[in-house]
Amino acid sequence: MDSAEAGNTVVPDHDLCAAGMQECAPGNGAYPVSYNLGWHGGAHLIAPRDAHGAAAPVRAIADGTIIYARQTDASEKPALSYRNVRTDDGCVVIRHSTQIGDGDSASVSFFSIYMHLQTVTPSLVAGRKVYRKDVIGIAGQVYGQTGQIHFEIVCNQADLEKLVGRNTGPLTATTGRRDAIYGNIWFRVPKGTPVFENREPHPYRLDDREPPPCALITPQAARTTDQEYVIRMRYQRGECTLTTFHKDGDGQYVVFGSQACGSGYEYGLYREANRLSAKYIELNESVGSAYAIVPTPCVICEILRFGRSLGTEALPAGSKFGHWRKIATPEAVGWVNLNLTGIGVYSDADFPHWAGWSLIDDDTTAKSLCGSPTIRRWLDVNGDGHVSHAEMVQGLHIDAVRTRLSKAICKFPIEWSRNEDSIDRRWGWLKESSESLPVALPTNDFVLLKAHIQALAFWEEIHDPHLPPADQCWHFPPKAFIEHFRKCGWLSASELSQCLPRTSLSGNITWNVAFERGSTHAKPINFIYRKYLNECRIRLVHFLAQTHIETDVLRTMVEDSKGYGYAYGPFYGRGYLQLTWPFNYDAYRRFRGVASHGVSAYADPRITSTSTHAWADGAAAQRWSPRFDPHIVATDPIHAAESAAMYWLAKTFRGKHNINRAADLGTSPAVVGFISWLVNGGGHGYTNRQQFAPLLAEVLLDQPRRADSGPLRYPPLSPPGSPELCSTFPPAAVPSTQTVTIIYVAQKP
Repeated sequence: MDSAEAGNTVVPDHDLCAAGMQECAPGNGAYPVSYNLGWHGGAHLIAPRDAHGAAAPVRAIADGTIIYARQTDASEKPALSYRNVRTDDGCVVIRHSTQIGDGDSASVSFFSIYMHLQTVTPSLVAGRKVYRKDVIGIAGQVYGQTGQIHFEIVCNQADLEKLVGRNTGPLTATTGRRDAIYGNIWFRVPKGTPVFENREPHPYRLDDREPPPCALITPQAARTTDQEYVIRMRYQRGECTLTTFHKDGDGQYVVFGSQACGSGYEYGLYREANRLSAKYIELNESVGSAYAIVPTPCVICEILRFGRSLGTEALPAGSKFGHWRKIATPEAVGWVNLNLTGIGVYSDADFPHWAGWSLIDDDTTAKSLCGSPTIRRWLDVNGDGHVSHAEMVQGLHIDAVRTRLSKAICKFPIEWSRNEDSIDRRWGWLKESSESLPVALPTNDFVLLKAHIQALAFWEEIHDPHLPPADQCWHFPPKAFIEHFRKCGWLSASELSQCLPRTSLSGNITWNVAFERGSTHAKPINFIYRKYLNECRIRLVHFLAQTHIETDVLRTMVEDSKGYGYAYGPFYGRGYLQLTWPFNYDAYRRFRGVASHGVSAYADPRITSTSTHAWADGAAAQRWSPRFDPHIVATDPIHAAESAAMYWLAKTFRGKHNINRAADLGTSPAVVGFISWLVNGGGHGYTNRQQFAPLLAEVLLDQPRRADSGPLRYPPLSPPGSPELCSTFPPAAVPSTQTVTIIYVAQKP
């Protein structure tokens, strides 16, 4: 339709999204302010269209509960046609209650608002559960512009503190939160930190200027940083990059330079952790005593991934570990110990201000006109302390200002309150001329506007204990909120339970059974997902597809046969990936430093203090005792998880390590087949694994949900010993000659 009338405070100045962008241009339905500096709590989004011109439906952004649903008014009531252009009033509000980490402080609630829907899915009523990707309606009209919605995300004060980790201002904590950790890792490096240019220091060394313990180590001189820096450590698809930021004169953090950690560094984390741990053993041999306490590869792996130990692993008392990484600074490109006292360690879960996040709570008025001194200062283009209307318009098109606004979390009144006094307080400024509004709104027009606001409003109709009061809403920038929390892979018990197929070749289970298992295994699986799969959903699809067949959809951590009739005997499958054979259990012992068995009897009587066991298929027999009791891998959730992760990372193929390397290739049946061979080596449950993967992709990935059932064609697993499928890496395309039916039944209650 043609543009609505231009030049007033409510109807946009020109077509929304004229540039074809999904989020509207500044000043016209963008977050958080308009051209007239009016607060705007969400973003106007335009529905993308397919090749036939059909608009994509509006979908729920996450699992939640409907707390408000209003069908679009079909009576053409005048109040919805302010200034003779139609605005649809169809609306859905969803409360999302979930976890972003471990513990009560990471249990959060927030609300997503979908306004101006042309139609609302009829079955949506208050109290009904909805799930991520469920269709909730069709985009409608916003002041005559079709195919658009207003999308908004809000929360109350208590949940803001849980989501962000604080309730005001820049990040001031000396170290980051531990209950929620995701995304990039950040190091705040103070002025005076030593940088070593010549070579990587020994991991036992915290400062390579210290006197050396033996001839194996020689000290080296260092430069020191002359200002504070922030280092971002980013892991992504096998790579790890360290980027240095410094503060400019405007208080913003800008990139100085980046340093890659070497090709495939993430894929090689297991090998790197073992390399660094071995250096301690080498040092002790050189000194001729147990001079240095040796950290396990597992704890080193955790520090390399997160910059610190998170609790499931810890450096032994009295031990030292220098987390040496090569970074770029103006002083030098060299080695810095990121585990040095005084260096703060954080993650994206801390919403650090150096990553662009800000909390704006300095508007003391109750007006819909933005009175925030912070935002006005950002829009003060010429820096004279006075913000004219022309400057506002100009400022909203400056990239640096738009970047700041795009990550501003702001507290101001919701625009959907129906209360008359509230409307007068919020919108009364329109009746007076100002720099934001050169021409005041006539009284008759204000009456019409007030009726229009009330026709769209609904806030007082919602009764939910987590809903913030109308004048106490914290608003998140919608696009940045979604992009940010896509980095957080922590699954609630309900979300993990949806990953347990209710109908598959492995049998049928009820939702109650699925939820019981999901609740039991959520924490250890989340630890694996966060620490070893780098919160990549494609990797989780593959890991769970293999786990489901190994554990009979999380029914058991123990191989049902308990090794009777198999060469590995008492070293039968245990844990999430059913570790077998003594050599794998021994590798796990070394990886985590599992203590020797402290009692005389093992859980399985086939293992005694003198018994010997074939170490691997076809290998010579060795005595296992006094090593740990392998049954702890089945009975302790952390052992069950860490042993599976060790196997996943340590698996060698084509001269490489790490099954993540294969998982990153996608979810095609050929890749699923390749990973099935890596995990199992034989044909056991191969068809089940092929069936599990697309079911998991349906839940975890972003494709729209498919029909109730459909065929899947997949390649046969080649015979062990000469696997055609695995003859190349990445796996070559193999003709699909086998078929299994995928039943896409509801994975949810």
